[in-house]
Amino acid sequence: MSDKVKVFVCTRGKKCPKRDSDDVLEAFECVAKREGLEDSVSIKGCKCLDLCKKGPAVVVMPDKVRYGHVQPSDAAEILKAHAKGGKPVERLVVKKKKR
Repeated sequence: MSDKVKVFVCTRGKKCPKRDSDDVLEAFECVAKREGLEDSVSIKGCKCLDLCKKGPAVVVMPDKVRYGHVQPSDAAEILKAHAKGGKPVERLVVKKKKR
């Protein structure tokens, strides 16, 4: 079992691509490379994350933390604080609705 942190960026949903999610994905990839995180972090584009109103959307696993309104400039903070440090970036976290 892999202990890699997995970062999923919605790049194939209906709304996130219109909000430049490809730029967000590219920023995560660049920061991961610059910080030498390629062995500990996996970054992938994915289908819709059901956060269309909050896009561009990102999910960090295995913690299942959902981020909304992510901009390319947020990639470094998310990778350093969450992927490396284990602490989510609260200002971007999308809380799950209670039923």
